Amino acid sequence: MNFRVFCAVLAIGTLVTPVQRGSAQEQFPFEIFGRYLEPLAQQIGMPGVSAAIIQNGPGGRAVRRYNFGFADVERKIPARSDTPYAIGGVTQAMTGVLHGVCIDRFPPSVFDIDRDIRLFVPGFPVANTSVRQVLAHATDGRFRYDPALFARLTPVIESPQCLDKPFRLAMAAEVLDRFRGGMRRTVPGMDLNRPEGAAGRALFDDATVARYQAVLSELAVPYRIDARGRASRSEYPSYGLDAASGMVSTVDDLVDFETQLDQARIDSVPFSASTLDLMWRNQGFDVPNGSGGTLRVVMPTGLGWFVTTESGQRLVWTFGYIQDASSALIVKILPPANAPTDRRLTLIMLANSGGLAQGYDLENANVTSNPFVKVFLRLFI
Repeated sequence: MNFRVFCAVLAIGTLVTPVQRGSAQEQFPFEIFGRYLEPLAQQIGMPGVSAAIIQNGPGGRAVRRYNFGFADVERKIPARSDTPYAIGGVTQAMTGVLHGVCIDRFPPSVFDIDRDIRLFVPGFPVANTSVRQVLAHATDGRFRYDPALFARLTPVIESPQCLDKPFRLAMAAEVLDRFRGGMRRTVPGMDLNRPEGAAGRALFDDATVARYQAVLSELAVPYRIDARGRASRSEYPSYGLDAASGMVSTVDDLVDFETQLDQARIDSVPFSASTLDLMWRNQGFDVPNGSGGTLRVVMPTGLGWFVTTESGQRLVWTFGYIQDASSALIVKILPPANAPTDRRLTLIMLANSGGLAQGYDLENANVTSNPFVKVFLRLFI
């Protein structure tokens, strides 16, 4: 499977040539991306994919949407931009936003991400670790992607020093109901239509629970992909919601989510431009150098997001992966600070299999190993 994908991407790199911005061929890169999405998904064996590219520039916002395959293969229900998918670790980016809200809302004397996380989570397993380090997957001062440790940020959000409410309610109030009039097809937890989700349902009124359950009834069917690229139906794990995983969303809602974050520089919703810059900035920590001094180590992460550089361009990105069930990917190309225009491009991809993430070393901050990202960057950088 990996060899076939490699050959497909190699062919793309050979055939696709850069296009001059502002020319009559402005739409060409977007068309080419759509042209290659389907064969790449077929090569991998993915049953369904929904995607979008957002272009923010001086002329306003443009969104191109792409859909391939089926949300439910057996019932022939096509994948669409409003199809709900389990987005797994993309939840961490939203958790980063919640921390940003608290950073912006309260003075450091009340909420400070450089405080020891054990002030909020006494049982945290790594001593002398700040909230900032956990947000950056740097619990010992060095990068190590660990969703289980990241999940321990849940009580931080719930604490009186931050949002002082259950995590689900905080997510609903500060993200789902606040972004561009409401992310109406995003659900805080896959368990809200299961028996084990009773405690979560009790947090919301009947109308809200009914809306969440209606969305979950349309959740894309999960599939596993074998070594030959053949898909077979699987099951989602029993999972609620914490700081690391559990959200359900659609491409359309994530377009609104990402657009509002870009807009924060202007309207300060959900937080100020300075907090947005902090969230999307590489975090650095001092670690012992073995000689009695310290060494500054810069992480490939911001606060809840990955932050890496490719061809001189800053990439801010996040991914989700639920084994044999679903995957998700968001990649933003941020222009240099001295760029003449603030043109940002964001790729959003959701799938009802692991095909967007499995085997691409994303957990080691290697986003350019992903074939879809290769095409995206080849076309737009």
